[in-house]
Amino acid sequence: MVQTFFIAGIAYMTNKQTHLELTEKQKEEIDLIALQRVNAMNSDEFLCNTIDQKIHSMEEHLKSYFQSRFSFHLKQKNGEK
Repeated sequence: MVQTFFIAGIAYMTNKQTHLELTEKQKEEIDLIALQRVNAMNSDEFLCNTIDQKIHSMEEHLKSYFQSRFSFHLKQKNGEK
C-alpha cells in the first residue's frame, strides 16, 4: 500500500515498509529550491529567510536531499567542478 503525504508543499510517498522515497518531481522541486537558495545568497535576505523556513519544515530525508543539492549548486557557482 502506497500513501502520499505533503510536507511544506512537497509530496512524498511511503510504502508498506514505511520506506520514504523521493519522486522525480520531488527531486526537481528540491533541486530548484537549492538553486534558488544559492542564487539568493548575499543578495536577497528575505528570500533566503523564506527558503530557510521552507527547508526547516521539511522531513529529515528531504532536508538531506536538499543539503546534497545545495552543496552541488554552491560548488558549481564557485567554479568547483
